[in-house]
Amino acid sequence: MEYLSATARLEWRNHWRVVVGSGIGMACGYSAFPFVASLFVQPLEQAFGWTRGQQALSHNANLVAALLAPFIGALVDARGVRRVLLPAIGIVGLFYAALANLTPSLIHYYAAMSCLVLTGMATTGLSYTRAVTSWFRQSRGLALAVSRLGLAVAGALLPMAIYGAIHRWGYAGGFYTLAGVILLLGWPVSWALVSDRRGTAEERQQVAAAGWRLWPSLLRNRRVLLMCLAAGLTYGPAIGLLTQMQPLLVSKGVAPATAAGLLSLLAVSTFLGTLITGAIVDRIWAPILGFLFTMGPVAGCAALMALSTPGTGVAAVAVVLIGLAQGAEIDLIGYMIARYFGMQAFSAIYGLTVLATGVCSAAGAMVIGQLYDRFGSYNPALGLAAGCFLIASFTYLLLGRYPR
Repeated sequence: MEYLSATARLEWRNHWRVVVGSGIGMACGYSAFPFVASLFVQPLEQAFGWTRGQQALSHNANLVAALLAPFIGALVDARGVRRVLLPAIGIVGLFYAALANLTPSLIHYYAAMSCLVLTGMATTGLSYTRAVTSWFRQSRGLALAVSRLGLAVAGALLPMAIYGAIHRWGYAGGFYTLAGVILLLGWPVSWALVSDRRGTAEERQQVAAAGWRLWPSLLRNRRVLLMCLAAGLTYGPAIGLLTQMQPLLVSKGVAPATAAGLLSLLAVSTFLGTLITGAIVDRIWAPILGFLFTMGPVAGCAALMALSTPGTGVAAVAVVLIGLAQGAEIDLIGYMIARYFGMQAFSAIYGLTVLATGVCSAAGAMVIGQLYDRFGSYNPALGLAAGCFLIASFTYLLLGRYPR
């Protein structure tokens, strides 16, 4: 860290525990579930006869969770990270266990997934990103990137672990493994290490007093809307592809076990995108990084569409390009919110971007599954995703200069 300023080094010396705790917490929480969600598609189809389109309908819960995200964010701003995060972690673990005990009823599956998604929202970057951002200023981008290391490690290791658990014990073994990880590791670490810097009493009173009047002011802000659009059109199609990534790769001739391994590569590339962005975003205008990284998945989707014969190498490159963009977006959104708007309503604004990404993710996941059921191919969905990535890349450039 010799290249860091004295102030930045002091930040790390005093607050590194929050970064470590947030990294482990995100790795154990609901944020890691998209990396393994597609592994449950075929086992549930075999166990209960539910089609991929039927399973994809469970992502409707993302719409409700997304609608609640700004209000959860405002609650985090007003009450603090710990009071919201710690209860949510325990409840998420219980719903993972509930998913391990499914009945043949689709209603049971939809209800359990809905509860998982709704509660899991509070265990994502909505809470952890505020904790990290509140303690760092001079090296905020780097701190956010390092806090994602745990999620990248989990994304690299968890797919193979869950694949092995499902192969040995069925889908229930996979869900029980996820429950154990969040309850036995995620909760204790978050309790011990994660907190946010609380604002002054006057600042907290201003947030609380604003009440419903906060939302019209935010929704009239051009930069807030542009951030929401860029985030939604980047993260939404990426998550939509993740929910079907293993069967998508298998449909392109990749062996099932190899496809599971490529999910680990996706996680690694996601972290690399976050780390590269975090290392340079404190020195370079953030929107240009958003533009450059989001153009990659356009080429990745085109490569997958053109893949008509088994080609693990081409599939791997496409997966890496999608992962790099997802990783960059994760770091950039939190950084840009703090840089353009400060910390007073940080989680409320972050919640609005979660609303945008949640709506787009739910739509993307449902559309991909439904398009596959209709056409028997993932190519139409890949073309749609490429278009979304293209629009998002240019949207970043409209944010303008940082406020002085």
